[in-house]
Amino acid sequence: MARYEVCVRGQLSERARGAFCSLEVQAAPPQTLLCGVLPDHSDLHELLMLCSDMGLEVLSLQRLPG
Repeated sequence: MARYEVCVRGQLSERARGAFCSLEVQAAPPQTLLCGVLPDHSDLHELLMLCSDMGLEVLSLQRLPG
Protein backbone atom coordinates (compact mmCIF):
# COMPACT_ATOMS: atom_id res chain seq x y z
CA MET A 1 0.00 0.00 0.00
CA ALA A 2 1.12 3.52 -0.75
CA ARG A 3 -0.36 7.00 -0.48
CA TYR A 4 -0.41 9.08 -3.66
CA GLU A 5 -1.29 12.60 -4.73
CA VAL A 6 -2.40 13.21 -8.31
CA CYS A 7 -2.80 16.78 -9.51
CA VAL A 8 -5.12 17.34 -12.49
CA ARG A 9 -5.76 20.52 -14.46
CA GLY A 10 -9.01 22.35 -13.73
CA GLN A 11 -11.84 22.02 -11.29
CA LEU A 12 -13.99 18.89 -11.17
CA SER A 13 -17.77 18.93 -11.17
CA GLU A 14 -19.66 17.09 -8.43
CA ARG A 15 -20.37 14.31 -10.90
CA ALA A 16 -16.69 13.98 -11.82
CA ARG A 17 -15.72 14.03 -8.14
CA GLY A 18 -18.04 11.05 -7.64
CA ALA A 19 -15.81 8.95 -9.90
CA PHE A 20 -13.08 9.25 -7.27
CA CYS A 21 -15.17 8.25 -4.25
CA SER A 22 -12.32 6.30 -2.63
CA LEU A 23 -10.02 9.34 -2.73
CA GLU A 24 -9.93 12.74 -1.06
CA VAL A 25 -10.71 15.35 -3.74
CA GLN A 26 -9.46 18.83 -2.94
CA ALA A 27 -9.82 21.96 -5.06
CA ALA A 28 -6.54 23.86 -5.39
CA PRO A 29 -7.42 26.39 -8.11
CA PRO A 30 -6.69 26.17 -10.93
CA GLN A 31 -6.09 22.44 -10.28
CA THR A 32 -7.67 19.61 -8.33
CA LEU A 33 -5.76 17.24 -6.04
CA LEU A 34 -6.72 13.58 -5.71
CA CYS A 35 -5.16 11.97 -2.63
CA GLY A 36 -5.45 8.56 -1.11
CA VAL A 37 -4.04 5.15 -0.34
CA LEU A 38 -3.86 2.70 -3.21
CA PRO A 39 -3.40 -0.96 -2.28
CA ASP A 40 -1.11 -1.86 -5.19
CA HIS A 41 0.46 -0.68 -8.42
CA SER A 42 -2.49 -1.86 -10.54
CA ASP A 43 -4.79 0.50 -8.60
CA LEU A 44 -2.51 3.41 -9.50
CA HIS A 45 -2.66 2.35 -13.14
CA GLU A 46 -6.48 2.19 -12.96
CA LEU A 47 -6.60 5.67 -11.43
CA LEU A 48 -4.45 7.10 -14.22
CA MET A 49 -6.57 5.34 -16.85
CA LEU A 50 -9.74 6.78 -15.28
CA CYS A 51 -8.24 10.26 -15.46
CA SER A 52 -7.38 9.68 -19.11
CA ASP A 53 -10.83 8.28 -19.92
CA MET A 54 -12.41 11.36 -18.33
CA GLY A 55 -10.21 13.65 -20.41
CA LEU A 56 -8.34 14.98 -17.39
CA GLU A 57 -4.81 16.25 -17.83
CA VAL A 58 -2.54 14.87 -15.11
CA LEU A 59 -0.08 17.59 -14.13
CA SER A 60 1.81 15.67 -11.47
CA LEU A 61 1.90 12.42 -9.58
CA GLN A 62 3.79 11.80 -6.40
CA ARG A 63 4.05 9.08 -3.83
CA LEU A 64 3.62 10.57 -0.38
CA PRO A 65 5.55 9.47 2.68
CA GLY A 66 3.86 7.20 5.18
